[in-house]
Amino acid sequence: MAGVPEVDLSECTKCDACVEVCPEVFRFNEAGFIEILELAEYPEDCVREAIKYCPAECISWKDSE
Repeated sequence: MAGVPEVDLSECTKCDACVEVCPEVFRFNEAGFIEILELAEYPEDCVREAIKYCPAECISWKDSE
């Protein structure tokens, strides 16, 4: 497993690309910021697509502990 996805919110442009390609992992919270749902395992292909389509390049993998 690649780890856990993370978003650098200071770089995020709220473009909605990650939510469009991977809604099972990414969503907008009530404050209007991207958040990552807590899952036991993250679908690697889906997260890779979100990373690929992120124009701000603010999504990455963090090593799981």
